[in-house]
Amino acid sequence: MTVIPLGTPRVWAVVMSAAGHRCHCTGACGSQHSKTAMQCDATTEHAQLLAAPADLTLTTAAAAAVPVADLLAWCIGCHRKATARQRAHDRERHRLEDETDSLF
Repeated sequence: MTVIPLGTPRVWAVVMSAAGHRCHCTGACGSQHSKTAMQCDATTEHAQLLAAPADLTLTTAAAAAVPVADLLAWCIGCHRKATARQRAHDRERHRLEDETDSLF
């Protein structure tokens, strides 16, 4: 089921090769992936994988500027959940910073 993206096939191939064609997630999505030695078991053989930076809160332009060596393989499920968790963490961090700033 390998699905190679149209716009960046060379970048995708390099990232997948470096990742062993397996989702890199080791819990950023909230799952412990306990049945698979703490790493997601999704592979390009059975799932669609994306090449994306570790910081999933980057803008599209900033993510496009991330060097290929710094991109990771993500399955769709882990990518979606990890993005939501990172964004929630950032919102909470900003809220706490705003509260601290308003005290002084």
